[in-house]
Amino acid sequence: MKLRKFVKNHAADMGSIGFVVGLLITIIVSILVFYNIAASIDTTTIDADLTGTPAANATADTLDQASTFYTIAPIIAIVVVAVVILGYVKRI
Repeated sequence: MKLRKFVKNHAADMGSIGFVVGLLITIIVSILVFYNIAASIDTTTIDADLTGTPAANATADTLDQASTFYTIAPIIAIVVVAVVILGYVKRI
């Protein structure tokens, strides 16, 4: 498919907008679900039941990794939105 045919295809416009909206909704829902689940973990009881296994450390490491991802994910979403906007501006 040639690029010119893709640019003039209005169904592709709706697909790209749908992708961006879906990406943003997915990021928002994943943040809400992850932090609600992570906040409900009782590491004190786990550490007391499993001697020698630092569950609190594992939870802290998981939260650190998640915070790194959720710092980068909105930046990715903003870049995707910017690309779609620049595509529309270029066509005008």
